[in-house]
Amino acid sequence: FIPPHFRERVQKNPNTKIATVDAVEIMFLAMSPKFKPWDNKLLRQAVAYAIDRDTIIATLLQGQATRLDGPIGPGQYGYNPNLKPKYQYDLAKAKKLVVDAGYPNGLDVELYTPVGRYTLDKQISEAMVPMLTQAGIRTKLQTPEWATLWANVQSGKVPFYYMGRGSVVHPSVAFAEQFETGGSPRIGYSNPKLDELLVLERQTFDAAKRKQVLSDAMSLITEEAPAHFLWRHQLLYGSAKNIDFKPRPNGRIFGEDIKVLR
Repeated sequence: FIPPHFRERVQKNPNTKIATVDAVEIMFLAMSPKFKPWDNKLLRQAVAYAIDRDTIIATLLQGQATRLDGPIGPGQYGYNPNLKPKYQYDLAKAKKLVVDAGYPNGLDVELYTPVGRYTLDKQISEAMVPMLTQAGIRTKLQTPEWATLWANVQSGKVPFYYMGRGSVVHPSVAFAEQFETGGSPRIGYSNPKLDELLVLERQTFDAAKRKQVLSDAMSLITEEAPAHFLWRHQLLYGSAKNIDFKPRPNGRIFGEDIKVLR
């Protein structure tokens, strides 16, 4: 788990090298419709257009992340590169959506972020604050202790927060947990149409049909935007030059993946 700004240091050392893999942890902004103003879909969509993900990836993350244009990315089960809608950075559109949502003079919100839990989490959230504010969503950053933040997220008490969801190889469980009625209260989203799709996905054994149902569910989640999906970090591992190591996307390290070169 070497942070991006240390990559060059490890690579330039004559005795060490870097191995990389895209994580299966999805990073997102959650906007709980249980709380105002996040019960307004237009405002949630405004957030999606206001965040310049490419700039954050290119600068803070030094290219060591893969942008998400939906709930999951390449290599995760059910990934559809043609999923619609896709959110591109569009400040003018974000500003218009804020007005259309009923806030012609903008509004004030609080964004909660972990500190030190994820790669550059506080710095990334600090970068998102002026982006949101520029769109008319005047944002104040809150940085509680991780234990406090996590307990409040788990009990559904945090309206707007930055976080990750790990181990998403197959998205079925994560979707049921985060977005299905009666699942985890972390986001508190409820939509009967999505519930039907998630139940149908679990009951469908034909692979092609199952992926289509997943795609329909992901399109609905993306369009409704109870969460705005940002990126997957690249996992960076440092090793001695005489070690051959093939990292796993889930972040686990097993001896069978490590060989000593002669």
